[in-house]
Amino acid sequence: MRIENVQVLKKHYPELLDVIGHSDESERQDTRIEEAKNQLWTMAVLKETGWNYLHSKYNPIQEAERFVQSMEDVGERHVLFYGVGLGYHIDLFREKHPDATFSVYEPNLSTFYHFLEKKDLNEWSPKRNLKKIMVEREPADCKKNLSDFTNLLREEIYLAVFPSYQRIFEEESKRFFATFKEVVYEARQLMQTNRIFAKRTAINGFKNIPHIIDTPSILEENHGAFHGKPAILVAAGPSLNDEIERLRQIKKSGSAYIFSVGSALNSLLSNGIMPDATFSYDGSVMNKKVFAKVLREGISQIPLVFGSTIGFETLPEYPGKMANFLVKSDYVMRLFLKRSDQEGSDYIDTFMSIATLTLQLLAKLGFSPIILVGQNFAFRADENYAAGIEYINPVVGEQKKVNALQVKDVYGGTVLSSRLHTNMRKEMESVINSFKNMDIINSTKGGAHIEGTVFLPLEKVMEERLQQSNIVESDWLDKHAKMIPYDYDHLKRFSREMLQSSTELGKLLNRFQYLIEEMKQLVRTKNRKQLEIQFQKFDKLFDKLQKNKFNLYLIQTINNVSFKLIMKILDEVRLLPDPVSKADRVSKEFGNYLEICSEDTALLTALLEEMYKKVLGQEILV
Repeated sequence: MRIENVQVLKKHYPELLDVIGHSDESERQDTRIEEAKNQLWTMAVLKETGWNYLHSKYNPIQEAERFVQSMEDVGERHVLFYGVGLGYHIDLFREKHPDATFSVYEPNLSTFYHFLEKKDLNEWSPKRNLKKIMVEREPADCKKNLSDFTNLLREEIYLAVFPSYQRIFEEESKRFFATFKEVVYEARQLMQTNRIFAKRTAINGFKNIPHIIDTPSILEENHGAFHGKPAILVAAGPSLNDEIERLRQIKKSGSAYIFSVGSALNSLLSNGIMPDATFSYDGSVMNKKVFAKVLREGISQIPLVFGSTIGFETLPEYPGKMANFLVKSDYVMRLFLKRSDQEGSDYIDTFMSIATLTLQLLAKLGFSPIILVGQNFAFRADENYAAGIEYINPVVGEQKKVNALQVKDVYGGTVLSSRLHTNMRKEMESVINSFKNMDIINSTKGGAHIEGTVFLPLEKVMEERLQQSNIVESDWLDKHAKMIPYDYDHLKRFSREMLQSSTELGKLLNRFQYLIEEMKQLVRTKNRKQLEIQFQKFDKLFDKLQKNKFNLYLIQTINNVSFKLIMKILDEVRLLPDPVSKADRVSKEFGNYLEICSEDTALLTALLEEMYKKVLGQEILV
């Protein structure tokens, strides 16, 4: 390996140096370097069919030119090259797009080692243009490499696959494409979820604190009160339609607690069945729609067991009794609420599905067996949801069928499932696995198989497991959910401290805004000397920003993804030699981030003052 490349790897890609350092000569016997007809190097890989060439044996440059010409509409996108070879195509791409950023993925360690013998990585501007190098040593590396790559990648990705790689590394290529599709989907889902719910989490936290304090906690129940009691967890899958009459019988006999999750509440209500409680913790504004019928008709007989992250619009108007549980991801509750009895609070994990969360909660309370009904995690013919939910179209669209996955069903055959449902099912299976000897029965006809459960139709469950009547206590919530004693002195003290910190943060952000405006002016005049001074001021202000509690605990938390992107940009900017280019990028990117922080500071300060007044009946004073 070239000495220059050792230095580049040490400085910019140390994790890759570890991978390459563990290779030995025997791993490189299946590749060789040869001289092409035009006296440039080419590379051959030994396969069952003999030696196969990654580049043309005659003119590798001409071949690379054709490939780069085929790369249309790259635009501003980040290019991921699958297949490095000896890098001819990447060199030509760099000539055509000198400012473009790109990353490389090499599925074969042996070929990459030969590349490092012939090519100086410095020519590709490590970190400034060449962002990431990924090399696959074993199949498991593919998912990790791509997960790390998509994490915090700001630009849209242009995938450029060198043609010979699909032919020579057929198995590796298929794995890469499947994993790439999966990982990019997950990354987009994560980014979208963070953007949508980050601020909602904080807003819901402040708005819900008064309701958490004023309602009992379901997790504070009398020890063992529900131990060994059967519970039916009703989800809104299409198989729920088959079980309505049986659920009606169970409700009438009181042979098991019936708990609904999500939209299943409306399907039950449309059939005249009132569950013993409904569970919810969805933080979106759409959560209130689930309870529209309950609110409209003033149905007060159904207790609502809500998570602290629930959309705040639902709680003030709910006509029935309520109990709460704290959600582990709810950082606002963790900051402001402490118990006065010095006991630790119990938290429920955050999940994609309210059904999985409720399953964990019921298991903690000791319910057994837990019987799943309407938990399809799959399509059933053309149906995706149960009937009787006025705001949901239960029919599966054709595009969803096209993109569907085949998964094992409860009968041992296969059924179509969406990627989201498949991920939710795997998450539930993980929870089930965490509870040893958990008695869970899946009574969902035609649904996906859920590992850790036993499939038994509900009629059989009724015959074999629900023979005892009247086990449901009509006043179970009043008897068993308890109020948590909260420390009001801590709430006062911490709220005042945060208000003071918010005031200081506002002043700090104003100073930042002024500094950014000065930078923009100096960029226009290309005053490099003054820009260097401005960067020194920037660093000092940034240090103060990182010590401000309101920023660290709240603003930075709700803008976590944006903040990580800013940190990534600042790291990249440090490598730029020209202060004008550095200042131009910082003023644009960090200026946008500052605007967001200023808006959020004003919003959360107002919410803090509102919460304080509702809980303590007085204005907050610093």
